[in-house]
Amino acid sequence: MKIIAKKLILMLTLFALVISSVSAYAKQVNSKWAQESIDSAMECEIIPDKQLEGDYTKPICRIDIAQLVLNAYENITGKEYEPKESPYADTISKAASAVFELGIMNGKGDGMFDSAGYTTREEMAKIILLFKAVAEDEKLKLPSEFDEKFTDFDKISEWAKPYVAKASSEKIINGYDDGKFAPKEKVSWEMAISLIMRTVNLKSETEIETAIPVSSESEYEKTDLKISCASDADEQTATIKWDKISNADEYTVKITEKRMSYYEDDISPNETVTYETEDNFLTFETVPNRKYVIEVYNDTQFDECEFSTNAIFNEDAQEISENYPQSQEEAEPLMQTIEVPVWKLNGDEKIPGTASLIVHNKIADKVKLVFEEIYNGEEKFPIKDIGGYAWRGGRSEHNGGTAIDINANENYCIYDNGTVIGSHWKPNEDPYSITPYGDVIRAFEKYGFTWGGDAWRNPKDYMHFSYLGT
Repeated sequence: MKIIAKKLILMLTLFALVISSVSAYAKQVNSKWAQESIDSAMECEIIPDKQLEGDYTKPICRIDIAQLVLNAYENITGKEYEPKESPYADTISKAASAVFELGIMNGKGDGMFDSAGYTTREEMAKIILLFKAVAEDEKLKLPSEFDEKFTDFDKISEWAKPYVAKASSEKIINGYDDGKFAPKEKVSWEMAISLIMRTVNLKSETEIETAIPVSSESEYEKTDLKISCASDADEQTATIKWDKISNADEYTVKITEKRMSYYEDDISPNETVTYETEDNFLTFETVPNRKYVIEVYNDTQFDECEFSTNAIFNEDAQEISENYPQSQEEAEPLMQTIEVPVWKLNGDEKIPGTASLIVHNKIADKVKLVFEEIYNGEEKFPIKDIGGYAWRGGRSEHNGGTAIDINANENYCIYDNGTVIGSHWKPNEDPYSITPYGDVIRAFEKYGFTWGGDAWRNPKDYMHFSYLGT
């Protein structure tokens, strides 16, 4: 037995030596066309250490895409990003949380990020465009019309077509020699790295050290600019002022809009808007029930502040509430059928149409104004179903015609007990899903409605708009 044991130990030792030798001489594997991008990415230190000598032709997992994107974002900003608590049940990865908060990558539903899953080329087109917009601090604008340049354009998912078209037109992501885009093909390491390097300008470690000396003289110095703000609720504007900095020719003002959610930061902030001005004041449009974070910069100095806007107060809400119908017989005489303009989706085309719904007669005119604003908005948000008055019993505000549901399937309602009504909520992916800062919510909140997506804890009702706040 001792001899056998010694032989076994010897064999295991030799096996370990062979494995270590293979690891020591592992080679980087990639296509020739990707070599330059991979070399540049290594210089910029955005590739995880585990992949430096790996096979770049293999598919890349979602968590590794998230890490690449986060590394590139931190390279651009020069700051380490610290996300808040993970929104996912299957991972506590900093990268997954960060790309979610930045609005670049979402999970796969049911609170899952799906770290080991793969990403398709059509999904990558969206990710890279969102990353570009965040990196350049700009709003992503998608085309409403586009050329079907690829021979397999019909194989591209409807939600992905504008992203693929834009990424292709900007020469960020290309098709193959046979004219196909291959939308469902898995993204490889070399493809993901090349897209990132092709989309934004990253700095190598040498360039960073040259551009930002260790000396604190190059860092922004916090200074008391005495920022003040005055908001006009009627005009829905705000004016910010600050003390002039001596010898300052221009100021950079960054304004970030946040929702006043039930949970702090339950919905990610809207895209930051940047202004350049020679004056020491700025007037901008506001939205009710929001928090605004203001940052003012000069070459070496900055200051910051924040303020909130109030929700619209409805004078008639109390009267409606005090006389709320307690039965279907009481409710029906108070209802009014109205017709409103809406946009409809006909394939990929948005066409004008109308829809009818029943609401409380005291809010009928306001509801008409809401839908007129949605119809005239830049989004041309498509509406396929609307629910107003419906006697449901219980505490539902639909009983009194003071609640409205829009596109119920694509803006689901989730209860704490696990009950789900509808199939999903995918803002910026599904055209029928309501975006947190889009035309639909802005129009309803302007006239005093509350959105159920983040106004209370249970349920999260993304389809729901309430006049009485329930």
